[in-house]
Amino acid sequence: MNWNEMYERGETPWEKGQPTPVLAEMHAKRPEVFQGQTFVPGCGTGHDARWLAEHGCGPVLGADIAPLAIERAKATDTQGLASYRLIDLFNLPQDVVGAFDLVWEHTCLCALDPSMRQQYVQAVRSVLKKHGMVAGVFFINPEMDPGETGPPFGISVAELESLWSAAGFELLDAWVPTAAYPGREGRERAVILRLVS
Repeated sequence: MNWNEMYERGETPWEKGQPTPVLAEMHAKRPEVFQGQTFVPGCGTGHDARWLAEHGCGPVLGADIAPLAIERAKATDTQGLASYRLIDLFNLPQDVVGAFDLVWEHTCLCALDPSMRQQYVQAVRSVLKKHGMVAGVFFINPEMDPGETGPPFGISVAELESLWSAAGFELLDAWVPTAAYPGREGRERAVILRLVS
């Protein structure tokens, strides 16, 4: 998938023009999680990164593989709330390894082919400090047209939990969020994890 071409063509159904409503719900429930240096993989145009910077996290780095996404994130962030970089999660620059207290996950895992999930979790682990946290909203059951396979790719709750557990993460909390973009109600799972080994 060439994500930059998707931006060029304006085929960006994940771009909702605002941060995910799940962020506010998670922050209200577990505010202690949202602090420290924060990494946002697959940040797109940066709505979630800016929200995080406004609500206790910082500094916040949004990363994406699409140059146009990073360009638009920078242009939109007129206050300089967060920073944005072109980063390949599967070839991380050394300066981000072990640098973050928190990773915020939203729509990055579901955008990747399922064969890349273990690599993705290892990349997330790589950027975290010891006992770093992951907070995220995962697309468990995306709406598909007949014959459509994704992205977004759904993931079962059991697979999601075993994926992180196998990489040394402890599940601290998980629930079906009541807040959602229209059409995603009941299809997502909010998850909070901590790196323990």
